[in-house]
Amino acid sequence: MLGTVPHFLDTLPFDWSRPESRELHDFLAGIHFREGPVVEFAVRAGVKPATVAWDRPMHSVWHDLITKARNQNRLRALLEQVAENDEAVALRLRELMAAEPVVEAPAAVDSGVVWKGFDARDAWERQIFDQPTLLDVAFMRRGVELAPAVVRLLVTLESGRAYGTAFRIGEDLLLTNHHVLYDIGPGPGPGPDPRPGPATRVEAWLHYELDTAARHRAHTVLRCRPETITGDPAHDWAVIRADGPLPDDIPVVELADAEPVSVGERVSIIQHPNGGVKKIGMHHNIVRHVDDDVIQYWTDTEAGSSGSPVFNERWQLVGLHHRWVAVEEFGKREFRNQGRRISRVAEGLASAGVL
Repeated sequence: MLGTVPHFLDTLPFDWSRPESRELHDFLAGIHFREGPVVEFAVRAGVKPATVAWDRPMHSVWHDLITKARNQNRLRALLEQVAENDEAVALRLRELMAAEPVVEAPAAVDSGVVWKGFDARDAWERQIFDQPTLLDVAFMRRGVELAPAVVRLLVTLESGRAYGTAFRIGEDLLLTNHHVLYDIGPGPGPGPDPRPGPATRVEAWLHYELDTAARHRAHTVLRCRPETITGDPAHDWAVIRADGPLPDDIPVVELADAEPVSVGERVSIIQHPNGGVKKIGMHHNIVRHVDDDVIQYWTDTEAGSSGSPVFNERWQLVGLHHRWVAVEEFGKREFRNQGRRISRVAEGLASAGVL
């Protein structure tokens, strides 16, 4: 029994040094990584929402929320709200709220070789580097749900044919880059230079991807309406309407409610690199720079990835990929990929009367 040692939920201030505390935090941050439901939990539990710093990654939000809920004597009420209507979540929370919390089995003392040059960690080997990378399996499920929204474009311009990537943002509306749908001329061939102007023919290839056996899926080619093209060269976005509503199995990617992404977070990009089948870039995908206009990241892309959606770790749309850049930092040259912040694109769409 715990004796005179208070339950970890009842320590004041909240004792983050205890393993139960860290396990509670990691569990909550793993299952609830969207701000909306967490705000509702806090309000229903009587936690004052104005005391919590919400404009951060949810991993940090949960740390602050647990601390503030305990300070306001509302932590147990908060956990009851989280557990409500979800038996699997309730089961784990009951284990942590028990008189003797159920935590990770203690590891045996290792008397073998000790690695040199690494900081000792009280969490053993479960997190190797400072930045946590574990994701709930729902991350994969949500990515698979959104992937059909991304389509391959085959574009006919005065200078020739080209390919790119786009994604659905409305009933019949596809978003991509301005430079994908507009000829910037002049072209490389002989004869009169092409005049800058919009595409004359656009096809959207739906489900152009491989199946789990590495075979090409049957894809659908959908004609689009060039006369509906609207865009902004300054922020490199353009939209086009399909020739009729897109099928119901093509989801709409929401432009609103995305949390601002920060340096050090990770972004994934679903794309059609080199005009080929659909792929996802999600390795070494660290955000390197953010300002009011652009996001720069290490996530891989290729030619043809222009117009792809850039997602944060909660699969919220945060950017419209459009190019790579080279930057000088600390005397060294670094290559990054870059996307327009989706908030900037959404402002343009609203100003143009598209949305």
